Amino acid sequence: MEIKSPVATSGCNAFELFDFLVDPRHLEEILPSDRVTEFSATETGCRFKASGSFDVVIERKDMERPRLIRFDSQKGTPIRFSLNVLIEEKGDERCEVQVVCDADLNPFMRMMAEKPLQEIFSGMVEKITERFPLG
Repeated sequence: MEIKSPVATSGCNAFELFDFLVDPRHLEEILPSDRVTEFSATETGCRFKASGSFDVVIERKDMERPRLIRFDSQKGTPIRFSLNVLIEEKGDERCEVQVVCDADLNPFMRMMAEKPLQEIFSGMVEKITERFPLG
């Protein structure tokens, strides 16, 4: 199952946004604080509790500067998923960003996880546009 955030336009170039988002320690700034608790991070991954219900543990697995950052879920996360941050240059100080999650969910887990994950990913791109507003 694929869950996509809306596409959002940020007020920085693709390289600047990539360099910010490639460090999982910066994800705390863009994860919606009302949907995420108990955040901790290293240079390559992070852990948090989603909507007070389940733990999420992700590690950065792949990147193509400045257009793609891929995180994969790790042991400790009840669902298997890949999280792709897609960045597309749109000018000198503008780029578009979208978060796409490809999750392996059975119907029961889909009912439980789809809405909280959609809210987290939508909140992430909203926070990115607040952090890097159009000038």
